[in-house]
Amino acid sequence: MILLICNVTRSEKLTSLFIHKYENPRVIKNINKRTLPVKYYWNQKSWMQVSIWNDYIKKLDTKMRRQNQKIILLVDNTPTHAFYETTRLTNITIQSLSPDTTAYLQPCNQGIINSFKVRNVIDLIIL
Repeated sequence: MILLICNVTRSEKLTSLFIHKYENPRVIKNINKRTLPVKYYWNQKSWMQVSIWNDYIKKLDTKMRRQNQKIILLVDNTPTHAFYETTRLTNITIQSLSPDTTAYLQPCNQGIINSFKVRNVIDLIIL
């Protein structure tokens, strides 16, 4: 599973989130995952989980605070986009989209995801 985040004009892309099935996949066994150009998480099904979502968003909020930026993040209404009661965001406002509008309103669904699927994933992550 890969999460791609960019601004509406696609001129600024944030660090992608990558969820793999294994904690230590064979193809990157000799690579420190902290050096990858993605935020690496893992679980048995390679699915987004509330714990992963909260961790990723808190790290993104910290980055935005350091850069003195405030952003609005458009997300679909999947249950994994829930927040723990202790999660406090200072520089990110989360806006959930109405059901069945994601494909029309999210910039990543307007061609970026398709381009990502068509090209070699590793090539895009390195870019």
